[in-house]
Amino acid sequence: MKKNQAQKIIDNVEKMRANSKNQLMHRNIPLAKECLAMLETLDDPEEGPLGKAYACNAIIDQLPEYDVPRFVLDILRRELAWLEESEEKSEWLTAGSVQKDIARLEDYICEDAMSMKEFCSKYGRHLLFDPVERSPKWEEIYPEVEAECERRLKGEPGCMGFCFAYWAEKRNVLAAYGIDWKSPSVMNPRVMFD
Repeated sequence: MKKNQAQKIIDNVEKMRANSKNQLMHRNIPLAKECLAMLETLDDPEEGPLGKAYACNAIIDQLPEYDVPRFVLDILRRELAWLEESEEKSEWLTAGSVQKDIARLEDYICEDAMSMKEFCSKYGRHLLFDPVERSPKWEEIYPEVEAECERRLKGEPGCMGFCFAYWAEKRNVLAAYGIDWKSPSVMNPRVMFD
């Protein structure tokens, strides 16, 4: 890996971690795309395929996988290919674990094969979600919607009850895109949210 490219990937992942810590994961998508473009063009025997797979894993950890599942699937498939290409093996990152993640996200985006309730039951998700969240349209506009919500809610204290203000804004922003979205509180009426 060229040192400047390696450092740029490391810097991007650190920015992504900071964004995640501040609940601004939508900002990680362009950083992740930049990292992937650099990983694809790398030809450095020092890093090798296993190093690229590790980088993919670090990137995925900082993405909202259920909001951008097709993008995460693309990264997982690259990660799997590099793991299979590598002569080195990892104790904690295996082809089998990546294949399980691929299958889970494929189940998530394939509404015809598995209903939301079946998905939640199979994968241990306790809260129901609006089916529109599984759509390509959702994924396409997700970064812009979140950025607009961030802009509109700037200065709002992120304390108890903030989720309701956030969900109301998100619903308004999505409506402008022609999407009638139901928040987690609407989808899960017997659950108490703060």
